[in-house]
Formats: sequence, C-alpha cells, structure tokens
Amino acid sequence: MIGRVFQIFREKGGLLKALDLWDWYESLNTHQQKKVKKYYSLKVIKNLNFPYKAKHFDSGEVDKVLYTKRTFLATIAQTALLEGDYETAEWLYNEALKQEGTPYEAHLIYNDLLLLAQKLRDFEKMKKYCEEDIRIYPKYKETLKERWNGILPQINPFEVYVYLLEREGKVKEALELVEFIKREGITYPYYEEVKERLLRKLKDEGDKQGDKEGGEDPEGGEDNP
Repeated sequence: MIGRVFQIFREKGGLLKALDLWDWYESLNTHQQKKVKKYYSLKVIKNLNFPYKAKHFDSGEVDKVLYTKRTFLATIAQTALLEGDYETAEWLYNEALKQEGTPYEAHLIYNDLLLLAQKLRDFEKMKKYCEEDIRIYPKYKETLKERWNGILPQINPFEVYVYLLEREGKVKEALELVEFIKREGITYPYYEEVKERLLRKLKDEGDKQGDKEGGEDPEGGEDNP
C-alpha cells in the first residue's frame, strides 16, 4: 500500500514524461515494468553512445529527446533481443508498433522481428514479418533511399521471403519476387544465382508435368501384335 501511494505521488519526469509514455508504463503489470527497466538499464551500461543515464528513465529533466515513442521502445526491445530474451523482445517490438510512428521506423522493427523469428526457426512468424514489411515497402522506400545516398540497400525481408516461397514450392511466385527486387533497384547480390536456381526448378517441374501428361501408352504400353 505504501509503495503504491509513493508511486502515485512521486515526481514524474525523465524519458517517460518527455515521450508521454507514463500512461503506457503504468498500464503494465509489475513483471513487465521490471523487464522494461532492466533492459533500459542494460542499454545504458552496455552502449557508451546511448545518450541517457539510468536516472533519465523516470526522473529528472530531459531537454532534448532523441527518440520517438516507437524508437525508444524498439531500442529497449533490441537490448532484450541481444540478451537472448526473445519473448520480452517480441512483446516490446509489438508494443512499439502500436505507437505512432513512420513507415521507416516500422520497417526497422520488422527487420528485427524477422531476425528474432529466424533465431527461433519460426517459419510462420518469419513469413508474417516479411509480408508486413513488404506490404509497407512503398511507404518507406524513398526514406530508405535517402538514407543510403540514393540507392536501395539489401532488404532482408524480401530476400527471406524469396527463400520461404521457394521452400513452400511456390517457385513461380519466388521468381516473380526476385524480378521485382531487380526492377526496383534493390541491392541483391545473389540475383543471378537465385534466378538461375529458380529457373532450373521451374524447368524440372515443367518436365515432370510433361511426363505426367504424356502418361503410359493407351494400349497398355506394349506393341500390338
């Protein structure tokens, strides 16, 4: 009870106040709050370039906020990911996506969520995060290009989705995506190699289909006397 009273009347400050995240934080259960503070603290300790200290989380004044709600929660999620706490990382990344933000920020989060799903070998989630990122690609494309001096870098969700389509036997769809990547000018160092492999698979499938359609001799496969 005393602890609760203290929580209600304590001075609210720091990043939670600056980013208007107090209501979000106080809506969490005790376990979740501890996780958030734990990985924020680890971020402070392990990243010398991180511009804040432990006290800046929920007390003191923060004059210059270098993060948005979305990017702040995502940076804590990333710390949890690097520490191998995948459950907390996924939860925080998804909490970050619930906040207002840009398509480019969402792209960065989907990239990390895809990495997380890859570590878990969770193909269903890998597919989900690839599809979500590809869906918003038109909205973050120009921002990504600007940040890379006019070129589009490799985009992991596209490359992984090609692999997933091929894995599911959807070779034609995979090839179409490979060609889309090429047309868009997205950096794809494996283009020729992947295209050749997919074309070879398509040819093999066509040959097998041709064999099936050819079938056996209608007279039983033996010459008539």
